Amino acid sequence: MIILLVLGSFFCLICAEPRGVEPPIRVDLQPPEETQTRSARNVQQNWVTMPVDHFDPQNTETFQMRFMYNEEFFGGNGYPIFILVGGEWTIVEGWLRAGNMFEMARENRGYQIYTEHRDFTTENLQYLNVDQALADLAYFINEMKKQPRFADSKVILYGGSYAANMVLWFKQRYPHLVEGTVASSGPILAKVDFTGYLEVVHEAFLLEGGEQCIATIKQGIEDTILAMQTEEGKRELEAAYRLCNPIDYNDRFDLGYFSGLISWSFSTSVQQARPGTLLTICNDFASETYGVTPMQKIGGYIATTRSLGNSCWHMEYQGILNAYSGNTNSRAWYYQTCTEYGYYQTAPTSGTVFDPLVWLSVEFYVDICKRVFDERFDEAFVYDAIDRVNLIFGGLEPKVNNTINIHGYIDPWRALGVYDRDLTETSPTYTVTRASHCFDMQGWLRTDTIRMTNAQQAARRLVARWLSNT
Repeated sequence: MIILLVLGSFFCLICAEPRGVEPPIRVDLQPPEETQTRSARNVQQNWVTMPVDHFDPQNTETFQMRFMYNEEFFGGNGYPIFILVGGEWTIVEGWLRAGNMFEMARENRGYQIYTEHRDFTTENLQYLNVDQALADLAYFINEMKKQPRFADSKVILYGGSYAANMVLWFKQRYPHLVEGTVASSGPILAKVDFTGYLEVVHEAFLLEGGEQCIATIKQGIEDTILAMQTEEGKRELEAAYRLCNPIDYNDRFDLGYFSGLISWSFSTSVQQARPGTLLTICNDFASETYGVTPMQKIGGYIATTRSLGNSCWHMEYQGILNAYSGNTNSRAWYYQTCTEYGYYQTAPTSGTVFDPLVWLSVEFYVDICKRVFDERFDEAFVYDAIDRVNLIFGGLEPKVNNTINIHGYIDPWRALGVYDRDLTETSPTYTVTRASHCFDMQGWLRTDTIRMTNAQQAARRLVARWLSNT
């Protein structure tokens, strides 16, 4: 019987497709849900020839920057242009068929555009930075304004996550080119050792699910760490978490990757949360939906929310290095974390359920920078790079006007944004309880609270006021 069980487990792993996981450092904004019922026929795409290097006139290299547009509401000469700024993702046409900017364009008879962020292969990563990306936007707007119908058009920028940083910083650097901007969930403070991220994840589960939910998560993680101390415990851990192979428990980077499987799964649930979704998870923790013991519940939760199915988790550190070695959006964005932002979601020491995951360290994240990109990208380099960004753009003290700053209170990224005060007299902040990352960019959803809807409407009213001023 024992032989049969072992053979069954062996063949299960043989047929399973090993899975890896990436940290939720990179956001991939999915289009509004209501786009599924609307035609895409009004959305077109085009390309504009863009300098590779805006700051070296002797460099004549160019690339084709893609953008999409929808002119169904456009009122004609002089009516406004609404530009949704793309971040570290591939743009999709759904954002020009629904969402809060779509409503702004409808209400103000505006022309909608969605721009794609520059992205380069290995040999050109030196040009992948926010200075060049902001110059791309300036160049693009200037080209658009050369068309007679747009010569007198006011421009509104809308951006979420990293793109929220971009629109806010664009208003600082190129104020003459835009009337105003809407920055959704912008983590405008670059930070290497970002313990605040998991602190907000802890707080979100506490606020939405209560003490019992936190107690289950805490016990499950503590039992996981304890299981690493014995051979029997290790086998129980590997079964509970559906691992393809045993972890190398003597390798701090393998343990960092495994710690990420746990924390990044909770982080993703919070970052993508809508009212009620975290409570549903906590209710499942209270039952045996995910498993019987606290450790089994954590493993079952991860498998369920990540749709593991019959597969298993491959937790060798080399796996994450391989994931960042291809020419992908993930690789490009991780490069920018090494050279500009950090954003490394490290284990806190403040009493959260994630404190025991000590292998989630700055060393772990920076080692990826060194191995994937350049040995020179050590901790000193990364800290210096982050200091430069904060010096140039002002960190949490940006000097901007006509910028709407929006945050969800349970969004882990709000810990690096200004969420507790207005930016300036003309740049209000709206921080909404029970809301998470970029909630305002969507159209109205049945799960939205009144406060979420009010923030969206307030942004649209203020934008309309900007546009009506002559």
